[in-house]
Amino acid sequence: MRLINGITINNQLQEGYDSVKINSGTVFHTEQLAEMVHFQNLHFRPQYEEEAYVVKRDWRSLTPAEIKQLQPKDECNSYNTVYLGELPEHLKNSFRELDLAGSKSRDEVFEKFYRDAGKVKAVSNEMHAFLSPFSDNKPFYFNCIGTQLPNLEMVACETTKLPKGYHPKDVQYMGIHNDGRTKMTVHTAHKFGNRISINLGKEARGFLFVNLSMIQALNMLKKKIDIRAHNINISNISSYFFRHFPDYPVLRIQQKPYQYYIAPTDNCFHDGSTLGNSELDITLIYFGFFKR
Repeated sequence: MRLINGITINNQLQEGYDSVKINSGTVFHTEQLAEMVHFQNLHFRPQYEEEAYVVKRDWRSLTPAEIKQLQPKDECNSYNTVYLGELPEHLKNSFRELDLAGSKSRDEVFEKFYRDAGKVKAVSNEMHAFLSPFSDNKPFYFNCIGTQLPNLEMVACETTKLPKGYHPKDVQYMGIHNDGRTKMTVHTAHKFGNRISINLGKEARGFLFVNLSMIQALNMLKKKIDIRAHNINISNISSYFFRHFPDYPVLRIQQKPYQYYIAPTDNCFHDGSTLGNSELDITLIYFGFFKR
């Protein structure tokens, strides 16, 4: 299946569209064996939620026609564009001073992050100054520092319902998904802004996404099923979409250390990936209404 005109990529990386790959779609998680995770004293094969779909591994470079299709033609905004860029050198140096990259555990990351309040405050102020011109005169806020294990095909998971002291092998990963929130619907997902995610780890990571908005995905489903009879909503649209359109391609952006993406993660199917990595994945995330 070919790409449909939808969410575009405003690419300001030095490597340009060489940083973007495309595949031939998704498969139900039981049809593709997950790679083993070996990190520190952990050795396990990731599990997935019951309705999860994962990306196929047949990645290739974009054709000139696909690059042209993904380049912005209209005004870029917080819901119709994925922005790619890199931190300025002064911010890279500030994060290097925090020495987060190469940490061996989530606890070590947070211990390093909070051990020098002065450095953290300085970095926070630098980030605020860096992000303010992107904010479209709207508020933005720090969300979290995220950590993920290496060699995960898909990283998103829900751990808040697991018991304290759970083992990583007990985690069930979501597969490719959208970030539906309370009071959000398929028709309002584009109104909730976007996120910036900065790679603070030691290795490149992958950002996976489908270049369709939630409304586009819903309109495609309308041609296949009765969306009212199936009660298609923000929580279940991903499983229905990939069940009926498993051959719609997924895009994979290589995000090197200190590079960032800005993406409307409420308004598109997406996930992160650390497949092939051997070091802990570390990301810094802000929410807002960002645009370049």
